[in-house]
Amino acid sequence: MYKLLLLSDQAEVLEAYDQIHNWEYNGFKRPHVRPDLEGARECLKKHHADAVILALKPEEEKAVLDFLQEEYPLLPITEPGKTPTEAMEYLNELKQMLNWIRADFSSDVNDETKMLLRARRRFFRSLVADRTMTRQQVYRRMRMTRSRMDPDRPCILMELEQFAGEDRLVGQLQDSEHLLERELYQSFGGDVDGFHVLPLVTADGRVFVLAGALRDQEQADDMVATLNECIQEGLRHTEEYRGVHLRVTGIQVLPSLYAFCADYVG
Repeated sequence: MYKLLLLSDQAEVLEAYDQIHNWEYNGFKRPHVRPDLEGARECLKKHHADAVILALKPEEEKAVLDFLQEEYPLLPITEPGKTPTEAMEYLNELKQMLNWIRADFSSDVNDETKMLLRARRRFFRSLVADRTMTRQQVYRRMRMTRSRMDPDRPCILMELEQFAGEDRLVGQLQDSEHLLERELYQSFGGDVDGFHVLPLVTADGRVFVLAGALRDQEQADDMVATLNECIQEGLRHTEEYRGVHLRVTGIQVLPSLYAFCADYVG
């Protein structure tokens, strides 16, 4: 049974959760309920939580998010929904992700940090490749996977392709993770001048690099050039040490991560 902390002082949210009675049937213990940051501190110190459900006033919510980022950076966060039906929809979405990140792959990589990173990559792969999610779904899943990217700020998408005749690593899987994706992340993934750089290999073998602006950080004015230089150096490393030849074939600057969404209106 997953254990939850509901942080909310909103009457409609509390009323919706009071109307849910089949908690254990749905795989959860009835949540601990607290109204503010101090309540969150007290509860998390005393009780284990597998996820936080958050709905507070903006100022209080920001304080809670800062606290969770500092003290509990791996704890999934989601919004509650304002009716029992909506609440169960979001809880089932949360349970699906928790089942995946807590799965036992019977290997030495079954680590909470790595599993959350995998969940984050899987989400961004789907976002970039399928473009069927709504803005609200993206917002929830970024919180659940604890992404530090700001969905409202500009992002950069680069498309890569292999030289003719090359197919090494692309599409191959090891412990449910793309080998090429892992190699590229080790070569140039991570934080670069206020952006988080994430190589992605889709199910059909397409290779992308997504760079999203990090929350509360300044971004370089010449980020496209900076990112391109970083990636070119990483590709030279991948070619030299792994024998995989990739080149950049396209670069897009998008107004926000929501530009990938099915309901985005520019």
